[in-house]
Amino acid sequence: MTRSDRTADESLPMIELRNVSKAFSGEDSLLDRLWGGDEPQRAVCNVSLAVHSGETVGLVGESGCGKSTLAKILTGQLAPDRGRVRLNGTPVGGISERSTDQRRRTGVVFQHARGSFDPRWTVGRSLSEARTDAETESAVATGIDDADELLRSVGLDPQIADRYPRALSGGQIQRVALARALAHDPEMIVLDEPVSGLDVATQATVLNLLADVQDRFDIGYLFVSHDLAVVRYLADRVAVMYAGEIVEAAPVNDLFQHPNHPYTEALVRAIPSDDPRDAPPTPLDGDPPDPADRPTGCPFHPRCPAATTECNKNHPDFETVERTRVRCLHAPEATGKSGDDQSRKRDRSAGVTENDD
Repeated sequence: MTRSDRTADESLPMIELRNVSKAFSGEDSLLDRLWGGDEPQRAVCNVSLAVHSGETVGLVGESGCGKSTLAKILTGQLAPDRGRVRLNGTPVGGISERSTDQRRRTGVVFQHARGSFDPRWTVGRSLSEARTDAETESAVATGIDDADELLRSVGLDPQIADRYPRALSGGQIQRVALARALAHDPEMIVLDEPVSGLDVATQATVLNLLADVQDRFDIGYLFVSHDLAVVRYLADRVAVMYAGEIVEAAPVNDLFQHPNHPYTEALVRAIPSDDPRDAPPTPLDGDPPDPADRPTGCPFHPRCPAATTECNKNHPDFETVERTRVRCLHAPEATGKSGDDQSRKRDRSAGVTENDD
């Protein structure tokens, strides 16, 4: 099985977001119109992010921080209000403005994979439809000729093609979702909480499969998750989101061993340890801010143990601390050393490539 020939400059990111912002309006009710409407909810604020061929970028943060909105902008399901999305250096808009070739370059495995399939269709039909659409629209040549081959590519018996989504286990439906994403030979795949809700053993199986598929096809991943332990296993680089902003971005080992933003440090300290001698995890106090009522200054300062009066007034720009980019007025002094020196299971080096906001 071979990848299609690429004409793009391999030194360019496969996909890149530059200074992207997205806001949503409130309910357009009569009272809203009389009183001037609700304040827009800023889901994504001035975010830059890049994914290169064959690498995994983890995108982490609490629920509501803007991860899924950012993923939808990347795949074209949403268009940004400001900023640009580039595919292999070429600016693109939402999905309706992208060419068929541009659309097929990004695949997606949805957070609720089972619900993304038509329950009336067999697995084989869903995969065949995805493959037929890809052949008709973009004439791709993955070497995967049919649904059976797609299923084999993700370690499933082709007999599963005759089953319906409801008859599959959680691990099986995730594999089928990955097979469907591979049908149109994407250059990168957005994985939105791909192992959420699976038991630990099934999670490990799916993660190993994702690593194998990436190595075979040189696909880039944007791995969206709230589970830092899972991200640590698979990612090369990690971007941490809070209140619609990326507050820290770094190679995965740097981020877990030496977090520079107090929010990142809090997330790392909340990861349960396998060693019973370690202190219990300490959850982060407080709640994220309302997107329609963001705090002045640094959005994290109401929950930050290192906050000062300056944090309440001034919004931080990015600073570079060794290989880390961090949005904190007091980094790296704002945090202590967290994490451990244990090497991650997949040790591939990658630099930080996000652009300055």
